[in-house]
Amino acid sequence: MTLRRPSDTGSAAVELAVLTPMLLMIIMFSVAVGRILTADLALVQATTAAARAASLARTPGAAHSAATRVGAQVLAEQELACHGIQAQVDTGRFGAVGLPGHVTVTLRCTVSLSDLTGIPGLPAGLPVQKTFGSPVDPFRSRT
Repeated sequence: MTLRRPSDTGSAAVELAVLTPMLLMIIMFSVAVGRILTADLALVQATTAAARAASLARTPGAAHSAATRVGAQVLAEQELACHGIQAQVDTGRFGAVGLPGHVTVTLRCTVSLSDLTGIPGLPAGLPVQKTFGSPVDPFRSRT
C-alpha cells in the first residue's frame, strides 16, 4: 500500500488570506511615516521662511505678524494634513539699532492620521514642532 501526500489545493488562498492584512498594515504604516516626514519638512521650510520674514521687520510687533503670516502662507501652499497651526515668535533679543539682534520662530501643528485605520496603537494625530532663529541686521533702521 502506498501513502499519498495530501493535496495542496486551496493552500495559496489561505496564505493570501493570512498575509493580506499584514501587507495592508505595512502599506498604511508607510503612508503614516510619509505624512509625518512630509509635514516635518514642510514645517522646517515654513519656520525658516517665517524667521527670515521676522528678521526683516522693523519692529517686534511687525516681526510677529510677518512671521505668522509667512509661516501660514508657506504651510497653506504645501496643502498638508496638518491642523491647529500655532506660531510663537520670540522678539526678546530684537535689539536696538547698532546692536546685534536675534528672532526665534517656533511653529507647531498636528499631523492628521485619523483616516489611516487598521494600525493598532496609531494615534489620530501626531504633533510636530520646529524652531528656527534668524539674526537681525544691527544697522537696519527700526522705525
